[in-house]
Amino acid sequence: MCNHMGTIKDDRIHTFTRILSASIIIVLLLAILVLYVETSRTDLHFAWTIQPPSSAILIGAGYSAGAFFFARLLGQKKWHRVQAGFLPITAFTIFMLAATLLHWGRFHHGTFAFYLWTTIYIVTPFLVPIIWWRNHATESVELEEHDLRFSLSTRRGMGIGAAIGILAFLALFFRPALLMSSAPWKLTELTARVFTGWSILTLAAVLTIALDGRWSATRILLESALVALGLTLLSLPRIWNDLDHSKPMTYIFIAGVVITLIVFIVIHLKLDKASRKYTSS
Repeated sequence: MCNHMGTIKDDRIHTFTRILSASIIIVLLLAILVLYVETSRTDLHFAWTIQPPSSAILIGAGYSAGAFFFARLLGQKKWHRVQAGFLPITAFTIFMLAATLLHWGRFHHGTFAFYLWTTIYIVTPFLVPIIWWRNHATESVELEEHDLRFSLSTRRGMGIGAAIGILAFLALFFRPALLMSSAPWKLTELTARVFTGWSILTLAAVLTIALDGRWSATRILLESALVALGLTLLSLPRIWNDLDHSKPMTYIFIAGVVITLIVFIVIHLKLDKASRKYTSS
């Protein structure tokens, strides 16, 4: 099948997309090592000093989702299975660049980590959507042999909820004090904006999933979220002392991680089972 420009819609993933993904995995693994493992040494090994350690641990858990996503991409033959992650990642990189510029003085200027961080978030807001645009030309919009499409009402609900959430967190990005006052642990303006960026990434992914509507285009993003949620759950004993146990939001956060993890696992199992009943014919 070809489009009007003559591009074959064979759903292939371009070689350059794979090269970029492999490069990103290396960077993300370094970030995970510093943030999730060597948490107390961000003053020496990261682009800025992150306090308290809880923020570093949870940012590291977030980056694990990205590492998993790009690792899964390397093993895929069909572009549509991963395409829904690229525009949300673009949005995330834009907010990370904005946070960097707004808090320029907080960074460890002159260090390798600073140059790496700054280069990544200057380049990727342009590079990632270009990669998406170029590979989008090959995308097939058909269902796979064992696949299913979400109902219109489900897609509308997901899309509306995600859009409202994005607007809310966009407001928090410009007013980080609102998030800082309710967060379960102490946040700076910089870390508040970083976590806002992560939230927008998540909600933008839900929005792109709603626009696509196929389980095959959702599976890898859902699995990536499960990785981050799992590492967040495992980190709770490590961040326990940083949590403000007088705030209701602390218990909402913990319950939210546990419940979301369980719900996502159930959704994955049910949709996998249901998709086996469907064929592209």
